[in-house]
Amino acid sequence: MSATRDKEAARLRALDGYRMLDTPRESDFDEIAEAAAELCDVPIGVVNLIGDGRQFFKAEVGLGVRETPLEHAFCRHALLQEDVLYVPDASRDPRFAGNPLITGAPGLRFYAGALLKTAEGHSIGTVCVLDTTPRELTDRQRKGLLRLARQAMAQMELRRSLRDQAEQRLLHERILDSAIDYAIVATDPEGRVTRWNTGAENVLGWSETEMLGRPAATFFTPEDRAVRRPETEMALALENGSAPDERWHLRKDGSRFWASGEIMPLRSDDGRVVGFLKILRDRTDEREAGAALEASEMRYRSLVEVSPQVVWFGDAQGNITYCNAYWYDYTGLPAGEVGEVSWMSVIHPDHRDATRRAWLAAAASGRPYEVEFPLLGRDGQYRWFLSRARPAREADGTMRSWIGTSLDIHERKVAEARFQTLTELAPTVIWFGDPDGGLSYLNDRWYAYTGQTPERALPMGWGEAVHPDDLPGMLLSWEDARARGGLYDTEARLRRADGAYRWFLIRAEPMRDGSGAVVGWLGSNSDIHDRRQAEDELRKAREQLRLAVEATGTGVFDYDLVANVLNWDTRTRSFFGLGPDATVDLDVYLARLHPDDRDRADEAVRAALDPAGDGTYDITYRTVAPEDGVERWVYAKGQTLFEDGLPLRLIGTARDVTESRRAERTLRETEERYRLAARATNDAIWDWDLGTDHILWNEAVQTLFGYAPEAVGPSGAWWKGHIHPEDVERVKEGIYTVIEGAGSGWTEEYRFRRADGTYADIFDRGYVLRDGAGRAVRMIGAMLDISERKRAEEHQRLLTGELQHRVKNTLALVQAIASQTFRDATDMEASRDAFSARLISLGRAHDILTASSWTQAPIVDVVDGALAVHRGGAAHRIRTGGPNVHLAAKPALSLALALHELATNAAKYGALSNDLGGVDLRWHIAHEEETPRFCLTWSEHGGPPILAQPTRRGFGSRLIERSFAAEAGGAVRLTYLPTGLVCRLEVALASMQEQHDVAA
Repeated sequence: MSATRDKEAARLRALDGYRMLDTPRESDFDEIAEAAAELCDVPIGVVNLIGDGRQFFKAEVGLGVRETPLEHAFCRHALLQEDVLYVPDASRDPRFAGNPLITGAPGLRFYAGALLKTAEGHSIGTVCVLDTTPRELTDRQRKGLLRLARQAMAQMELRRSLRDQAEQRLLHERILDSAIDYAIVATDPEGRVTRWNTGAENVLGWSETEMLGRPAATFFTPEDRAVRRPETEMALALENGSAPDERWHLRKDGSRFWASGEIMPLRSDDGRVVGFLKILRDRTDEREAGAALEASEMRYRSLVEVSPQVVWFGDAQGNITYCNAYWYDYTGLPAGEVGEVSWMSVIHPDHRDATRRAWLAAAASGRPYEVEFPLLGRDGQYRWFLSRARPAREADGTMRSWIGTSLDIHERKVAEARFQTLTELAPTVIWFGDPDGGLSYLNDRWYAYTGQTPERALPMGWGEAVHPDDLPGMLLSWEDARARGGLYDTEARLRRADGAYRWFLIRAEPMRDGSGAVVGWLGSNSDIHDRRQAEDELRKAREQLRLAVEATGTGVFDYDLVANVLNWDTRTRSFFGLGPDATVDLDVYLARLHPDDRDRADEAVRAALDPAGDGTYDITYRTVAPEDGVERWVYAKGQTLFEDGLPLRLIGTARDVTESRRAERTLRETEERYRLAARATNDAIWDWDLGTDHILWNEAVQTLFGYAPEAVGPSGAWWKGHIHPEDVERVKEGIYTVIEGAGSGWTEEYRFRRADGTYADIFDRGYVLRDGAGRAVRMIGAMLDISERKRAEEHQRLLTGELQHRVKNTLALVQAIASQTFRDATDMEASRDAFSARLISLGRAHDILTASSWTQAPIVDVVDGALAVHRGGAAHRIRTGGPNVHLAAKPALSLALALHELATNAAKYGALSNDLGGVDLRWHIAHEEETPRFCLTWSEHGGPPILAQPTRRGFGSRLIERSFAAEAGGAVRLTYLPTGLVCRLEVALASMQEQHDVAA
């Protein structure tokens, strides 16, 4: 039974050496599991590591879990095989009778597993396959499983080797950098320096930069260089594996020092020499002090030569100066050889560094020295020795030397090692319990963790380290397990030496004698604090995430690219107009995207899945639900997870940003309206920060007053400095009265200087903004240039005189129209109607000119006013078009009367006299000659055909000709075509736009 436990302990140690338990999945092992399942054509394939009471699945296919108890596992039986365990039908195999994995779910029947064996023959797991139906294992499949098992072991060995190499490299680097008292120099095979540690710089004086590439012979004395001593040392090192060196060397400043050291070759894995490593230590002081001490030490040597243990002396600096005969008899070293290289060479390599550090620390501090190490005897075997030393001091306390002994403790160490191996290899606290509940043993991990001593912890003092809230329940569980004689399993918090508590899993199994009576308990405490904390933090994080998602209205999406499965939560579904139970896939997603956004969204997904990118998915798109046509804006952001350059998963969040999009659009429109309004207005709009005296102007301040942008000052001082000197004090008094008072509105008229030095008349008004305390902080207003209004007021007086003149002219024109209308009239009623219509047309023309202060009238308004009566409900029959030319007053009146006459004649005799005819009225500006000309064409069509030219010219025709020939100096041509009348008017554009003397 003991042999079985030893074998199992060795197997578990071998497994622990790979550090593979509880590690994440790796594709190399996943592929082995997949290959095993494919090889045997089964649904389940596993790479399994068998630990203490459990089996951990480094890789699995078709199983869905990473760990199960070992109690009912097939692989527990596989450990008893040499290479492969094959179970064609477990229901017929008595080894698995009553196994719940066979009798219940999942109903396993077939099993085949090839052992994972270490180089030492320890079985640590399997590569296995399983099925729920019986199967036969072919010889090819059996060999394939063995090959896959060897591949799995090769992967594990590779990882362990790489880890060990990395740890060794790190250790070596730290050792080199920490040895500041030792000159450690590496060279290439020719002796040129390739590495120069800090100690070398301290001891020799040269920096690494100065020495790299230079020969190591640089720090040898000229006489040693002359006899090629550096080359001799390298040759001896190649021949013997190392070459000790104690001689004089040179520093950078030319001084000499006595150094002891050693040179050894550096070899690659294939044995090729890649350089040398030389280690030196300055021993000048020790050499000089050694000579003084040598005489006194001789008096004591005779006393220690007969001692049955090693007796040795050292100087104050820690250099060994003497060893008695026992040392040389045991080690076989040459008598009298006491250098560090010599005595270090017989200490076991694994203990050299620790022993040397302990000795150097004791020598430096003057504290007693005690260390244990294996020592190589002349027979080639190592034995354990306990080495102790105490400093010898002068009367004043100054350390003079060291006296030490080394005692053979090999038998004791062997006995301790057997016991220690059983307890200290485990990464947990190991303890032995007595049947009465007390503890008889706790391994060092307990004392290191709790800070207790054995005297304090045993037999019941260990309870002091248990959290007070956990101790009562723990003791009840312990009493219950002892009463039942069964497994003890609980969790509790244990106090660390610094007072912090950590969670531990505490388990113990009863140990029984031949009669079955419990004679003790073997227990372990495993630190599970990080796991518990991670579980708690994960629960908290999930709850926080859930609350955050709920609070922010955020949805979650998860796209499994391997399985091509798209998952949305309920809120994300709602963004696409879907119910909580609706089916979701990529087609649904694409179908509900706005057509204008599909290509952009598809490109965003492709970019996120591109291994060359950063995997970020960030886009805003619209969704449209076919059921109700509701359009929503959705902002989605996610991250792609890659493995070996392949995208595996795209996960992220989505938010409905419809309202914010609308708000942004409204804000943009508002800002644009304000910007356009500010640009379109003639007002100079200003925004005055009263705290900083900074004024922000719109562009109108430049256009109104002629200032370049850089000339407009951003301060109130600039504004006040441009107010007319006669107005400035009045304006300042008025505006500051409002600012410093409680009012909000301010208006003022004053003169403001333009860029050209002239002054504009300004009407300025502003509104004061105040903070919560009523203090004025800001003022916004607008400056209106009223110079034209001021001139208009002056001009109004002139218009009074002009009005008299216009009335006289109008009466004269009415008299002329009346005279022409009634001169040859035969039908007075018809003449009165014609006269009234002409007066109405004249009135409309006057209205248009009056609206523009008798300066200019747009031709469109003149045309509309003249034809309004004739259009009536058939406006489409008179089509007009042309540039909106502004006409002077007299040409406008003439054109209005002419158009009225043409429309009246068309209604009586022409195109408007029936229901089918129409008129096209077009005008344009001709630039064919140097002087632009105004051209207008009246074309009738669809009316009664004109079969003969008219024999008499009426007043309307004469009025048209008179208006443009006499008033505007233009040409009028009337053409009577069979299809209808065509009237063409042509006049210089300047004649139509010149404003004649209004006072004439």
